[in-house]
Amino acid sequence: MKANKQKYPLDQCALYKCRSRKKLESILAIEQGDLRNIQSAIKYSSFEIDKKDSSEKRTITAPKRTIKAVQARILTLIQRIERPEWLISGEKGKCYIDNGKAHIGSAYVLTMDIKKFYDNCRREYVYRFFLDKMQTAPDVAKILTDIVTYKGGIPTGCPTSQLIAYYAYEDMFKQIQACAESYGCIFTLYVDDMTFSSKDPFPQEKLSREIDIILRRYGHKPKYKKVVFFAKEKPKPITGTIVTSDHELEVPNRLQEKIYNGFQGIKQLSEQNDFKQIDHAAQILLGQVQAAKSIDNKKFPEIERLTKEIRNIQEPQRDFKPKPPHRRKAKGKIHIPKPRTN
Repeated sequence: MKANKQKYPLDQCALYKCRSRKKLESILAIEQGDLRNIQSAIKYSSFEIDKKDSSEKRTITAPKRTIKAVQARILTLIQRIERPEWLISGEKGKCYIDNGKAHIGSAYVLTMDIKKFYDNCRREYVYRFFLDKMQTAPDVAKILTDIVTYKGGIPTGCPTSQLIAYYAYEDMFKQIQACAESYGCIFTLYVDDMTFSSKDPFPQEKLSREIDIILRRYGHKPKYKKVVFFAKEKPKPITGTIVTSDHELEVPNRLQEKIYNGFQGIKQLSEQNDFKQIDHAAQILLGQVQAAKSIDNKKFPEIERLTKEIRNIQEPQRDFKPKPPHRRKAKGKIHIPKPRTN
C-alpha cells in the first residue's frame, strides 16, 4: 500500500526525544510562547448518541476547537509510525471491512470485546508512552499527556484517541498477538474488538482465558457476553461484516433491514413533500448504502438511484439568492489565547 511507504520507525517521529517546550511548540505548529496557555485551552463538551444495535446510550466527550487542532497535529505525526499489520483501526486507508477481510480464509473464529476500553485507559499509561517509548523530557511528556487525555483517561471524541489508546497499551496488545500466534491463530484489533481465527480447530476456551489474564494485568477485562466462538459451518459476524462458511464477505442482515426501512421512510416523506426531512434521511440512507457497497458493490443499485432522484427534487423557492463562495483561511500556526481573568 502507498500509505505504508510513507511510514517510519518510531524513533524517526518528530516527537521522539523532544526535550524542550520550545521545540514542542515548533513541532506542533503552536505560536511561540503559547504553550504556557495550553491548560486553559483544554475544554470539552459531552453529548450522548445511540449505541450501535442497542437501546443504550454512549457518551461522547469531544474537544473544543483549539485543543482539537493541536490533537490533529499530534495525530498526523503518530499516524506515520510503522504499526503491525494486525492493527486495523487508526490506519489510514483501512476500515472495519478490512477487519472482516483479514479472516475471510478462516473456518473457526473467536471474537472478544474489551469492556469499557476507553473508560479504563489510564492517564499513567499514556504518560509512560511519551516518556519511555518516545523518550521525551518529563515536562514534555506531561504536556502531551494533558493534550490527549481528560479527567485521567482517554476521551472518546478526540482525533488522537484510537491510536493513543493503542500505543498506551501496545505491550498488552503485543502479548495478546503473541498468545494468538502460539495457538496458530490470525489476530486483528479494531479499537476494542479483538478477532482470532484459524483454518483449523483451536482450543478457544483456553485461548480466551489466557487473553482474559493478559487484559487484567493492565486493568482491563473482556465483555464476557461478547466472547463468542463460531464453528466451521456458522456465519461469522466480524465488526459490521459477515464472513460466510463459503469464505465470502456479506452485508449483515441488520444493515440490509435498516436500508430497506430507511428507503420506505424516504418514500413516505416524499409523499408528504417534507423536503427538509428528505435531505437528512437521504444522507443517512446513502451512507448506509455506501457501507453495504463497500462489502458487496452490487448491493442496492435501485435504492441508491431512486434515493438520489427523490433527493434532487427541490421545493420551489422564490427570490433564491446563491451564497457567496466560501473562502478558506490560510493555514498557519495554532494560537492558544491567554486565559481570561475576571
